Amino acid sequence: MLKKLWGTMLAVTLVSTSLMGCSTESAKPAATEAAAQASEEKTAAPAAETPAGETGAKASEDGGEKKLKIGFSESTYSGAWRVAEVEDVTKYAELNGYELIMTNADSNIEKQIGDVEDLIAQKCDLIVIVPVDANAVAPAFEACKSAGIPVIDMDTQYLDGKWKEDFITTIRSDQYQQGQGCAEWTVGHVGDKDTTVLEITGNPGQSDAQNRSRGFNEYVADHGNIKVIQQNGEWSRATAQEVVQNVAQSGQKFDVIYCHSDEMALGALLGLKQAGLKPNEDVWIVAVDGQKEALDAIKADEIGAIITCTPKGGDVLFDCINKYFAGDELEEEYFVHQSTITTENVDELYEVEGF
Repeated sequence: MLKKLWGTMLAVTLVSTSLMGCSTESAKPAATEAAAQASEEKTAAPAAETPAGETGAKASEDGGEKKLKIGFSESTYSGAWRVAEVEDVTKYAELNGYELIMTNADSNIEKQIGDVEDLIAQKCDLIVIVPVDANAVAPAFEACKSAGIPVIDMDTQYLDGKWKEDFITTIRSDQYQQGQGCAEWTVGHVGDKDTTVLEITGNPGQSDAQNRSRGFNEYVADHGNIKVIQQNGEWSRATAQEVVQNVAQSGQKFDVIYCHSDEMALGALLGLKQAGLKPNEDVWIVAVDGQKEALDAIKADEIGAIITCTPKGGDVLFDCINKYFAGDELEEEYFVHQSTITTENVDELYEVEGF
């Protein structure tokens, strides 16, 4: 899919190093309605689909106009979510008339730091960083600061960074609220029944995994009938499948699987079947994301619920970039929207929210 994407770019330049070889604290616990309202208020309005050439330009030495250059340090191209994000960012860069230089860190923090140094050397006017690791990414942000290049922190928070010093804004989903949404669905589904939840996490060093775990566990802490056991699924379908099989074979009983991503939920689904357990009967699955393959599993009554985490944040990103270059002050963070999808509304939201 990516190769096809590269071949069709007209106004956007993609340079990927791979081709060569969601403030520093998330929202605190609050009532669902209040948290949802706060998230809605912080969400940036979608950018208008601006024809290329009307924005994203600066004066060149010969008196003409030159496209502003945006560097985008992506953490990885692996998985449907990241593929959709790459496509969406590319689309909005072109619509807004910017030159886009994108790099792929392949989930390697040392490579990401080198990628950012390369983007600085290419004299980018602004750099977007999707951190591989929320703490270890610090040298990349420091390099941008030393070079005087503004940075937007996207998806995974740079936890040690300070707004207006290390980055001009953060764009992400409200990962704490996503975890809380999964917990609310779980509590509503199991009621007062004694329940063991197998939580399959993303990489523990990433803020999205940390926030989704915290949101879930802090909510269920008020419900003494629910016990949570954790395993690292590494954001991987294969790893999640192996985790479920191993836990089932160990004799540990569990009633619900909470996955930090659809990719892992689909792996968990395979693991259940191979362990001889019936999904949405013996064990229920709830997860975060919204890829269509997972929504198909909801339709097939094999996944109970999905809390969406849209990868389509290109409109919010380039709205912020346009505002910055226009001299407008940006807020500390912007949230993209989220929804809860179950069998009751999956048909209605399939095309709207699915990717």
